[in-house]
Amino acid sequence: MSDNDHDRLKRLSDQIDQIREKEAAEHDKSSEKLNEASNMSLGARAGAELVTCILAGGFIGWLLDGQFGTKPLFLIVFLLTGICTGFYEVYRITNNMGQAVGYAGQKKRGKS
Repeated sequence: MSDNDHDRLKRLSDQIDQIREKEAAEHDKSSEKLNEASNMSLGARAGAELVTCILAGGFIGWLLDGQFGTKPLFLIVFLLTGICTGFYEVYRITNNMGQAVGYAGQKKRGKS
């Protein structure tokens, strides 16, 4: 190989490195945008779970109070149950519990 070939190979190698760096930077930008969207989706889901659990608990308590004539008893009990369940769901969502395959097996074996 002549010096001219070495120079051409060096320029080609430099061009390839520049293109790879440019593609890596573009990939980082796109993955950052995707991560932001994923976090927003996770927050919306957690909020919806919390509100849904509270409303469902209150509604069930209200229905049972109407059925049995025990006005505030079941409403209070099921509303508190809904609040606790809602916060547990938010905790579960934010820690990605139950999202991966094998979660039940890990729980049985006592692994976190």
